[in-house]
Amino acid sequence: MSGAMRIAFVSHQRQWWRKQRLAAKYLKMRLEGVIYPDVYCLALMLADKFDFLLEDEKVPAGKYDLILSELGASESQLRYLESLVGAGDPPVAVIPGPPAILSRELTDAKLRMVKRILSGARHVWAYSPELKTFCDGLIGSERAAVIPWPYDLAATQRLGQGSERKAGRHKIVVQVPMCFHDIVLNHPFLLKGVLLDVWQELPAVLRERLTFHTFVYNATDRERYHSSGFADGLPFVLEGKRGYRSFVRLVAECDGVINLTAGSILGRITFLSAALGRPGIFSDNSPLNARLYPGSRVAMFDTVRLRELVCTMLFGLVNGTTDERLLPSAAAAAEVGDFARNQARLGQTAGLQ
Repeated sequence: MSGAMRIAFVSHQRQWWRKQRLAAKYLKMRLEGVIYPDVYCLALMLADKFDFLLEDEKVPAGKYDLILSELGASESQLRYLESLVGAGDPPVAVIPGPPAILSRELTDAKLRMVKRILSGARHVWAYSPELKTFCDGLIGSERAAVIPWPYDLAATQRLGQGSERKAGRHKIVVQVPMCFHDIVLNHPFLLKGVLLDVWQELPAVLRERLTFHTFVYNATDRERYHSSGFADGLPFVLEGKRGYRSFVRLVAECDGVINLTAGSILGRITFLSAALGRPGIFSDNSPLNARLYPGSRVAMFDTVRLRELVCTMLFGLVNGTTDERLLPSAAAAAEVGDFARNQARLGQTAGLQ
């Protein structure tokens, strides 16, 4: 795709140095040929490079062909985005996040701004049919378009190459991230209860070789992870912050992934797991989860099925077998991760073709 399209992305940063740090991160990724499946990389699907805008930065008419922006929840972000949409030049593509995140700080005044933004933007891009329904419902008409995300099967597999599982050791990646509070809570103690029950049944030789690896969302979650005694009784390893490359390699080295997330989610961890061929157990609240792991989805509070699937995954390590239900659909992963096709589809949605 041509890099001639001039694109800017609203950084939602108010400090120049924070914007520059963000710009440097994505410049480095572009130079390395790495596309991370996040919202900012939508711009790299449309052009070879793009600019970041500071919040409240003045944008001269005609400077860009398109401005992209997430739909934030703070009043200052909404005011700035509404001003860009109202100006109409350049046109704006709005990308709403999960409804729970958007809704948590809404007031009547903010909701009116959200409706005006969604109604007036040139494009409203949704990552799932469910999010499209939510946005269209707020607007009162069908405006949102479901778009492909920056998934790249071949690039993900290249990043995972050379990562080997250590003989005699087993890693399971669990709950990324582990969240004990707020909107993103994913009820970690329910999962722990199931893991602990199954742990008691495992042979001692496996318990000596098995570790569970997780991350936390923020400082509050870190404090609760330690103060609550969450890891007591199980061999949990709380990983430090990792870059994208390092995280992909961790997934490639693991023997399985268990990720249950509350609310409406995109499913990026699910795609990485599927691209790397890892056995997995995932929550049933994402269309992408359903496509990639049709045999091992579980409802958030279905502890009976969760226990069955966890038993299947862990006892498979004892005899070196993997139940086919836990494996991803290779065909679905190839379709979801067809970057050239995703790029072409997004270009069509943006009106480039």
